[in-house]
Amino acid sequence: MRQFLLFLIFTILLASCSTPKPPDVGIIPQPNLLKKKDGVFEIRSSTKVYASQNPATQKVAKEFVRFIKDNYGLELKSVDKMGNNTIHFVRTLKDGVREGEYFLDISKKKIRIRSASDAGVFYGMQTLKQLLTPRSYFDKPVLSCVEIEDYPAFEWRGLMLDVSRHFFPKDSIKKILDILALHKMNRFHWHLTDGIGWRIQIDKYPLLTERGAWRVPVPEDAPWQQYETCRKGDPRGYYGGFYTKDDVREIVKYAAERYIDIIPEIEMPGHSEAALQCYPELQCIGAHNSGVYCAGNDKTFEFLQNVLVEVFDLFPFKYVHIGGDEVNKKYWLHCPRCRKRMKEEGLKTGEELQSYFIKRIEKFVHANGKMLIGWDEILEGGLPARASVMSWRGMKGGIEAAGTGHFVVMTPGSPCYFDHSQGLSVYEPDAWGGYNPLMKVYDFYPVPKELDIEGRRHILGAQGNLWTEKVATLKHAEYMILPRLSALSEVDWTAPENKNRERFIKKMDIHFDRLKELGYNYAESSFTPVDKVVYDKNRKAFVLTLSNELGLYDIRYTLDGTKPTLNSKLYTEPIVFTNPVNLYAVCFRKGVQAGYSLIREYSVKFSDKCTIKYKYPYDSSYNGGGDKALCDNKFALNRGDDKHWQGFKKNDFDVTIDLGEVAEISSVAVDFFQHLAATSVMLPVQVQIMISEDGKNYKTVLDKKYETIKDYKPVIKKTEATFPKQKVEYIHIIAKNRGVLPDWHIRKNTDAWLFVDEVMIR
Repeated sequence: MRQFLLFLIFTILLASCSTPKPPDVGIIPQPNLLKKKDGVFEIRSSTKVYASQNPATQKVAKEFVRFIKDNYGLELKSVDKMGNNTIHFVRTLKDGVREGEYFLDISKKKIRIRSASDAGVFYGMQTLKQLLTPRSYFDKPVLSCVEIEDYPAFEWRGLMLDVSRHFFPKDSIKKILDILALHKMNRFHWHLTDGIGWRIQIDKYPLLTERGAWRVPVPEDAPWQQYETCRKGDPRGYYGGFYTKDDVREIVKYAAERYIDIIPEIEMPGHSEAALQCYPELQCIGAHNSGVYCAGNDKTFEFLQNVLVEVFDLFPFKYVHIGGDEVNKKYWLHCPRCRKRMKEEGLKTGEELQSYFIKRIEKFVHANGKMLIGWDEILEGGLPARASVMSWRGMKGGIEAAGTGHFVVMTPGSPCYFDHSQGLSVYEPDAWGGYNPLMKVYDFYPVPKELDIEGRRHILGAQGNLWTEKVATLKHAEYMILPRLSALSEVDWTAPENKNRERFIKKMDIHFDRLKELGYNYAESSFTPVDKVVYDKNRKAFVLTLSNELGLYDIRYTLDGTKPTLNSKLYTEPIVFTNPVNLYAVCFRKGVQAGYSLIREYSVKFSDKCTIKYKYPYDSSYNGGGDKALCDNKFALNRGDDKHWQGFKKNDFDVTIDLGEVAEISSVAVDFFQHLAATSVMLPVQVQIMISEDGKNYKTVLDKKYETIKDYKPVIKKTEATFPKQKVEYIHIIAKNRGVLPDWHIRKNTDAWLFVDEVMIR
């Protein structure tokens, strides 16, 4: 008996050792109902695959068989009947009523995915694949037993990619579609035309791609500032590209296989310079390169309708996007044809003429069995009865549209514009506009509380937008999309009551490895250390805290400016300092640096007695935080919208700093900013730094003139004066503003701005 018991115990232990416990693998987006059960299911070479006898389900099953072979080297055989040790893909007519809903049941004996829709079976397979990845986490393909009932919270789960500023080849578009499929996103908004480029073949108007798809490169200018369309092969150089109709059909088919609908955007009535350089007769009388179609010219509507007919033929999805944003209506108001149209139609304003334009196009779109959607400016002057709206200028336009019975996609610039920066490091790649970090996207909810129940039903979902003024490559596009799309996918898919911030962060720690294994260039901005410094009057010391967005991973640092290693001091509590500090902080994930470094030089000689006198006041809109902003150890980023910059319009920066007491110092430095592509801010033409012990007798320690730096990327220039250590209480700094922007600047002959931030002394 004793021997039998020992044998039984040995057998149980052997069985438990032979079937490893599966790792904790997070699913993104979070399923709406997930119940864990006891036990595991291991996929073995003897495991079979069954699929319902319809082509879509058979295709999903074959994709999963290929996935198992590629990742685990197992050749799973297909069978034509259900059974144990089998993975079932079942298309059923009786389970589930929501589009995209699926059921996934993993038991000790079998796995079963079932859905009433082809898309649901596909989504179930995507979840099963995530349960088996990252591959590096698994010794064997072993799955915990679970029951999942899942369905999307919103029907519109989208991403917009602008290919007008920079052309993305066909294979790049397919890779982005794969990213969407991984996250169960189902709308790809393809911004195919804009002022700077026309990207889709239109047979009736061949010039649109023979010329409108190409431009003469002007390296010293930002691409949207000064450009000329040209033909491919132009001896001056050419840049661009377009999609043939066969390319479009191939991409549409590729998307459909991943249950993604494509919404083409053909811009009108504004943002159309490329088209109008090809067909200038369609712009207003007296206008030159206006980018605005003439609303008084019937040939405009003939042209656009002919274009749309060819577009309708390529894209089966019901929606077509017509833009409608940022129309410069001054051309209409000065055009005889447009004024005649306004008189005939009883229109009094440019907004009413725009409404006429959009309504006329909408009637044509509707007559061809499609639905019109546009940016929220199409509300101006009156919205067509059947039109839908993308609300990008905040939520206000979406609230107005949904409240009057129109369908709405919420895509406000904050936080849905993925061209905005996602990190606070000066090392982030060039981005446009504001700051939309990962968790700000996760916290977004697209249904405004201001809407009543009926209005809420008209919110289709949320969409991320990647405009590509600053994004020229697939690698950069992936960086801007990921991991923010992971957060947006949970916004769109998971019901708000089922979301959990802490759980999402833990899942992202796994998902980062999944994205890496798939070869995606995701941003590590959420790992990068950020600093916060406050002055403690009681201790007469500065207090420095370090953190990163996710609150994960070790931050190690040095205070002497040397690069940290895994053996450097671990940050565990605020750092108190009374002497100058050269901080170098780094985040480590799995023993490797993750994110960018944080390098700061903090001053300590600015006591609470310090005062600053300005000869010319800073602008109230760019106050940097007030008079003490220059010496608060809070550093501005290389973005014009950073609140820590102090701005001076046309005036010089001329300040005298009284330290409040005599100190021994050997260096004075100050930061200036310039961003030619997006602002009127330029570097100073001359900087002078003077020091004094008594406030009367000053010694000049720096008097330097600067050549203009004609670089369109954002620049922070540190200007520093070093000298033998001496007693100083007063520092006088003068930075000469150029006054007026130069002739080559996009805003030439207007007032120049000077942006100043931290004054550093040691």
